[in-house]
Amino acid sequence: MSTLRIEALDFRTALKDISAVWEPGQLMGVIGPNGAGKSTLLKLVSGVERPDSGRVWLDGDLLGKLNAKERARRLAYLPQQVPVDVLFTVREFVEMGRYAHQSPWGGFNISSKQAVNQAIHRLNLDELVHTPLGQLSGGERQRAAIARCLAQETEVLVLDEPISNLDLYYQVEILQLLRQLASEGYLVVLAIHHLELAAQYCSHMTLLNHGAVYAQGKTEEVLKPEAVAEVFHMNVKMFRDPFDSSLRISCTPGWQAQVHVSSQP
Repeated sequence: MSTLRIEALDFRTALKDISAVWEPGQLMGVIGPNGAGKSTLLKLVSGVERPDSGRVWLDGDLLGKLNAKERARRLAYLPQQVPVDVLFTVREFVEMGRYAHQSPWGGFNISSKQAVNQAIHRLNLDELVHTPLGQLSGGERQRAAIARCLAQETEVLVLDEPISNLDLYYQVEILQLLRQLASEGYLVVLAIHHLELAAQYCSHMTLLNHGAVYAQGKTEEVLKPEAVAEVFHMNVKMFRDPFDSSLRISCTPGWQAQVHVSSQP
């Protein structure tokens, strides 16, 4: 399984001196207020952008030295906005995730067909496989984009706001799927705005503020009430869910942290 190691990244005025190690088995939530640098960081660790200084390692390989197909075999990246041709069907779109595995002569072998079918099924898109993307809702199109990432069969998933266009049911379903993938040994990195869901599902977090790392580590170590108050200007109450012991938080606008950690909401 693959590890992402980030060393002293700088990028224009957006990010400065970012260092981190993201390891297999983690569901890593990248959080922070608007403009903190979340999307920029995910572009850098995916090879979409090159840093002004610093390095990103994928296992023992320097990410910038890998060509596009080599990266796509090892890391799947989902941007916030996925440019698509609305005439493609869901199946055709998900099949694009297999381009790095195709031979020079094109075509799909049995393993590629199985990967596409499995990705479509895991995202509950079976009944939409022949539907053009232009006829899908925003949430359905987002699920198709996530399915395309899964079809790549990489050990690292880097997803920029993957639940932003989904209703609550599918937000929870996607986060449960990502947590399951992490439990299987994948490294899953996602930028996420929803602090309550991030607290419940992410095992680890990197908190950005003003283009720098404010805190990183296990979720309960990062989402301290004082940190949330300072970075997000929110009051937060933290508690453990009495049913599954997951960390829960409740936020309200304000400047002072209300430190309250208990087993009851």
